[in-house]
Amino acid sequence: MQRREFIAGTAAMAFSFASRAHAQTSTRPPATKRIAIFYPSELPKESRAAKAYFDELNKLGFVEGRNLIVERHSGLGQPIDRYGDFARQIVASRPDVIMPLAARMVKEINALGTGIPMVAPTPDPVPFGLSSNLARPDGNFTGVVIDSGLEIWAKRVQQLLEAARGLTKVGWFNANPNPPAPGKRSHTEYVREAARRSGIRMAFVVVGGKFDRAAYERTFPFDAVIVGGEEVDRTAYERTFDLMEKAGVDGIVVSDTPEHITYRQVIVDLAARFHIPAIYPLREFVEVGGLMAYGVDSVDLMRRVADMTDQVLGGTKPSDIPFYRETKYELVLNRKAATSLGLEFPPTLLTAADEVIE
Repeated sequence: MQRREFIAGTAAMAFSFASRAHAQTSTRPPATKRIAIFYPSELPKESRAAKAYFDELNKLGFVEGRNLIVERHSGLGQPIDRYGDFARQIVASRPDVIMPLAARMVKEINALGTGIPMVAPTPDPVPFGLSSNLARPDGNFTGVVIDSGLEIWAKRVQQLLEAARGLTKVGWFNANPNPPAPGKRSHTEYVREAARRSGIRMAFVVVGGKFDRAAYERTFPFDAVIVGGEEVDRTAYERTFDLMEKAGVDGIVVSDTPEHITYRQVIVDLAARFHIPAIYPLREFVEVGGLMAYGVDSVDLMRRVADMTDQVLGGTKPSDIPFYRETKYELVLNRKAATSLGLEFPPTLLTAADEVIE
């Protein structure tokens, strides 16, 4: 196993949070606070990022079950047009801070005009309309930006093509995609341009959710559009992989939507079954058998989110906490997964890798 340690780590979108048994000594008064966390799909299992988040809160004086109440709300894979109902449910409990693990939920809570502060990992909040300024958030939401520039998506395409030479049609793999924002560049544009420069065709793949197909086709010319259905569940993922195989998709770039993180084991297993090389946005996919990942360090990310949560619980307004943009990424490779796909990582990727799982 090879690994280069980063001084500062990076990000992830959605993980289950569990209480930690042992807290660090703190001088904080034992005032009980309440956090509400929204997951767009089913409640995921505990993870490294979960442990990091609550361990950090413990060090800062907040311990679940002692002076911290954590409410976990699940969207259960419902279409995003149901998010307004979930937002009202969350706001009704009057938490001290909300962690909405979906950009659409931030908008729904803001629309209610409650002023309840929100902190979360987030895609770039500017193109998503969540804030007009990273240095001085102009609302009641702040967090850690997991996009270190949209160019990262083009780099993932290049890395996938380097690992799996001979691909002809790449699938840009999404769930519950937001409509393209007029006049603003997006992940999709970078993925499409990278594929085109490499002479690769591109399919826009949507597992499920409310999808404005006409809006995307007006903005981006795709070689194929594949939609698994309206729900985001195991069946939809299976159906989507079957449709991709029929459409000739032979490689996928997986987006960092919370739904994918929830169903990461399902995606990895289906990619292996259908013999489709995939690059993922987080190492957690590789740890459960995925081929490769280039993305942020979710442990360091959640420590930063915990620190922001602590500041808000202490009375600081989100507008006084600048968004933090992660800049350091790690490349993680899975040699066993490569062998099962009949691939061998080239020396250039092996040299660049921060970790190679044997």
